[in-house]
Amino acid sequence: MIMVWIILFITVALALSIFVMVKQKRSVKEIGLVVTIVSLGFADWISIFLERKFNPNQLIVNLIDWVVSF
Repeated sequence: MIMVWIILFITVALALSIFVMVKQKRSVKEIGLVVTIVSLGFADWISIFLERKFNPNQLIVNLIDWVVSF
């Protein structure tokens, strides 16, 4: 049951952060970066409960390098 509440909390927090970022007129790249990092963190969190190995570090590094290069 606690897992359901945590998933709902992450979903609501992500929706609120996107709403605030859109209201502040942030760039689409910045919003995409936040959504991607939150999604990777969520996937990592789920992998802990499913006892599977997931290492998002290299994906995060490549994503940040790609965003900074623009």
